[in-house]
Amino acid sequence: MTHVRRFVSAAIASALLAVSVVPTDANAANDTALRTKIFAAFSTVKSYRLTVLGAARSLGIWVAPNRYEMTTEIGGGKPVHTVIVGSDYWTFTSGKWEHSGRVSSNLDVDIAGVIRNAKANPAARFTRGPDQTLDGKRVGTFAYAFKNGTEETCNYDRATYRVTRCKADEVTILYTKYNDATNHVAKVP
Repeated sequence: MTHVRRFVSAAIASALLAVSVVPTDANAANDTALRTKIFAAFSTVKSYRLTVLGAARSLGIWVAPNRYEMTTEIGGGKPVHTVIVGSDYWTFTSGKWEHSGRVSSNLDVDIAGVIRNAKANPAARFTRGPDQTLDGKRVGTFAYAFKNGTEETCNYDRATYRVTRCKADEVTILYTKYNDATNHVAKVP
């Protein structure tokens, strides 16, 4: 079972932590108005659902301030259920939750991580991009540059400023059901 946990840990880490290394344009303007609106929109967010598309597919729930529950499908095998609380990582095995280690990055590329990093680093850039049409709906676009120079691009609803999708080099994360009453994370020991 240890090899399964290690594989699952690696799959989730690669899916959620893969951030593309994209050179940031030193001349790109930091859009402080957009940054302020994104922060305001997420100040009232207490939960959301996320779908991670990459080497593995994961469906999950985030609940403030730092709880994730994920179900990961790896190569058509049995789904693996995990919970992350802060940096503690739990796996559901043989009908019970087992502590499986710690996550070092605290899921930085998830939108909760982007907001947390941006608040901790006021110089981090939110660069507005051109609006796009996704699934027949017009959405806003911004790129966020992490302190280490890596970048990801996100789309947001132009009315609410809530993020609908973020994309890094090898992973796409979709966001839905903000503050839905059914968003719960399993209790772990």
